[in-house]
Amino acid sequence: MEFQSPIISGSDLSVTDRLNLPSRRMKLSLEKSSNMMGAVSLASPNRHTMSLMSDDLSRTIFEGDPTFTRIGLAVQRKTLDETRVDLTLNNMSRKKHNEELMSILLEEEVPGVENVLELFESFLQTFQSYGAEHQVFNQCAEYESKCGEQVTALHKLIQMAPQGHKKLAQAQELEQELRFERDTWRLVASLYQDRLNSELQDSEMESEEIWSGLDDATSEDDLVRQLYDKNAIIRQAQLVVDWLEQRAADVYHDSHYSQAEFYGDAVTGWENTLHSLISKKRGISTDNAEQNLVTQMDPDAPNREQSRRLHPLDKEDEMRLLRSVFARLRCGQMDEAQQLCFRAGQPFRAAILEGWKLFHDPNMKSRTDVANTKESPSGNPYRDIWKTMSWKECENVQLSEEERSILALLCGHLKALLPACPSWEDQLWAHLRAMIDHCVEKELRRCVNYKRQLQVLPDEYWNQQLTVESIFSTLAASREKTLVAEGRDQYRIIQRYLIMDDVDGLLEEMSSWLSKGDSWSVHLRPHMLRLMAHLSLFFRRIGRGSSDDLIGSILEAYVLQLVNLGRTDLAAVYVAQLPLPEDQIRLYAQCLVMVEDQQESCEDTERQRLLYLAHQVGLDVNAIAKQVVITLCNQGDNIQHTSDASLQVATSAEDERRIRSLSWLLMDPSMRSQLLIQANTLMRGYLLRRQIEAVKLTFKLIPPDTLKILSELWESRTGLTDLPTEVAAATREYLSIQAYIDALDAFQEWFTRFHHSKPKKTEASVQQQRGGASAQLSFTENLLKEQHLKQHQVEMLRWQAAVDSLTETAIDKLYNVLLFPDGGWMGDSVQFEDEDTPRQQQQQLLRQSCIPHAALLLCNVLTSTHRHSQCLELANVVASEQQSLYKVCSAEQLAQLTKQLRQAYVKLLDLGESP
Repeated sequence: MEFQSPIISGSDLSVTDRLNLPSRRMKLSLEKSSNMMGAVSLASPNRHTMSLMSDDLSRTIFEGDPTFTRIGLAVQRKTLDETRVDLTLNNMSRKKHNEELMSILLEEEVPGVENVLELFESFLQTFQSYGAEHQVFNQCAEYESKCGEQVTALHKLIQMAPQGHKKLAQAQELEQELRFERDTWRLVASLYQDRLNSELQDSEMESEEIWSGLDDATSEDDLVRQLYDKNAIIRQAQLVVDWLEQRAADVYHDSHYSQAEFYGDAVTGWENTLHSLISKKRGISTDNAEQNLVTQMDPDAPNREQSRRLHPLDKEDEMRLLRSVFARLRCGQMDEAQQLCFRAGQPFRAAILEGWKLFHDPNMKSRTDVANTKESPSGNPYRDIWKTMSWKECENVQLSEEERSILALLCGHLKALLPACPSWEDQLWAHLRAMIDHCVEKELRRCVNYKRQLQVLPDEYWNQQLTVESIFSTLAASREKTLVAEGRDQYRIIQRYLIMDDVDGLLEEMSSWLSKGDSWSVHLRPHMLRLMAHLSLFFRRIGRGSSDDLIGSILEAYVLQLVNLGRTDLAAVYVAQLPLPEDQIRLYAQCLVMVEDQQESCEDTERQRLLYLAHQVGLDVNAIAKQVVITLCNQGDNIQHTSDASLQVATSAEDERRIRSLSWLLMDPSMRSQLLIQANTLMRGYLLRRQIEAVKLTFKLIPPDTLKILSELWESRTGLTDLPTEVAAATREYLSIQAYIDALDAFQEWFTRFHHSKPKKTEASVQQQRGGASAQLSFTENLLKEQHLKQHQVEMLRWQAAVDSLTETAIDKLYNVLLFPDGGWMGDSVQFEDEDTPRQQQQQLLRQSCIPHAALLLCNVLTSTHRHSQCLELANVVASEQQSLYKVCSAEQLAQLTKQLRQAYVKLLDLGESP
């Protein structure tokens, strides 16, 4: 991997390419000018050299620059009227477009948030599109690109809105957060692509092995290139520097500096001072601001003539220039910084920026070409002298802080550089630059065969023993509270672990954030969770994440956040990334439970779709649906048992929600067995609480063909007709509940018909039965009474027939409960290994309440319809050892039943019938 380090070339080409810097012709022109400057003194270039540079730059740097107008340059222009028309139309179109966007802005609660939420879908699509291992860095690049697009859109939105708009605060915070995420993905791709590539080589080679191929002809440039190729620590530190410079360039591109760099229409430095000196020479009077100015115009004049000064306007322009130059250097844009110096009419500063570059003479190597042409050398052969002098100038308090910071950056003077670095990123960048400069200088002086004695650098320079770990420790221990607070930001913590290549530490840190709650407000920052989840997946894919538990906890938090945001469609893919199937089942079931809780009524089509998404990514759909129903139907460990079987409790909204949840098991016929088991569990609880209507609602939800489908599926799968034990027990329990419900319905219908539907006698029929004075009535009235009496008799016959039919049905249905075959009602026909399960305990409680209740209802039917002899048959059934029904009856229930049977026996004796 080839690195274009600023230490080698003076600028990061990867950065400058992205920022659309000037064309190659412009760079070549600058190099030509720089080579010319190398032949003269750096302190005071002569007039001939400056005129050459000015003429050359007039054809290159300012050519095509709309912000610079050279005197005498003919420019084709439109007429004034044409220009006014164009500007008017453009302004009207732009104003209309901005008004439309602003109306949308005011309608949204938080401007731009809805569009930014599309990143969740974009990241999922990217994750699935680049699934191969060799595409992992394409994936990172796509993540960066998606975040960058949203940052650009948010920035435009914020720029359009009026200053101080009350809705923009959160949009600005969101833009900053997405900038951090975009930069983090950029750092991940840069560092780990190099680290994975360097694992194929021995990055810990001894220094003698690294430099074994060097000879006397090796230049500084060649040696540093080899140092970057062989030393992973230096190379990756330079990658971080490049990353920090690109971050600064992104911010710089949107700042005011890009509009404030151009100072005049001609290449002239200190023009106000020059104008004052010329005016004074010509005897023209000047104002007070132009008094006590320097007498000469060479670059050293302000320092040499300390009692004099530049013109105040020139001093202000120079401070602005120095700040802009440092800002360009902070962005890694050395060429732009030099061009800026030329534009401001100070080419000597561009020459100063050349002094730190490594010397390289290609003619020192053996050549094979016949023409034996010579190439121009590059860099500074006396870089040691320049560096020593720059170090001294950094300690010169008479220089401005801006000028010292520029020199400190290039010569490695960390102490003088730090005051110009206010933010955490700036401080990190300064320390890494100093560390790299120290390592490079050390290797150069040790390995390059110089033909002369080098200048000795101060001890303070060599005492700057920096490592990546010590740099972060220094930043964490800073006295600047703002700096420490910035270092505690979650995004910067992630970046710190990435730079230190501490993946396990990063996973532990991110996992710990999930349990800190409101102190970190992770649950309110879905974009941070997205970054954490995809970073975890990235590390696992490249083989760096050693803790599946930590990765799983982060993925789980992200999946739950997706559901909270209403993006359940995306959850299945991330759930499938969990390593253990049981964790996948638990988490996706939890998601579906949340969906049920969020929606008052989840449609079957929605349930079908969510289970289909799970099936597509290989999740166990049957187990998930079962877990969802178990969770939603949970009635607690201790179900309250109502001992009075005659009571009926109303169905609550929570009960209806539990019943609807069984629909998850209706999506696939293969889940009918689980449907039966879970429905039985639910109905047992309702029966214990005497919620009969809830039992009936649950029973209606089970398709009538369920038992048939179970038998067919089992027979087609195994060829056997006997169902497995668990399914057979569930089937028997289902039939028991069905028998009991049918018995209750039959009894209720009989009871209603017998007690509330009996035809009432008319007044005339009552009088006739009593032998009233019918002779006093007319013939017509007597005839009408006789008709009413006959009608009543017909209705009574019809009612009696219906009652007899309903009585037979009720008796049969109630006997179905009492005489339930193979073990009795709610009894298993086979023995289970564990005979004390909650299910069996509930079944026993139901037998103790429902069987005596059914017997009492049956006795009520028989006595009410005067079937006293059948009451004695009921007594024999209850006392029979074959059914052993008396064993499930309490003493109170037996006493009540015995009382009714005794009354029936007495009635039978009174009628003279034999028992």
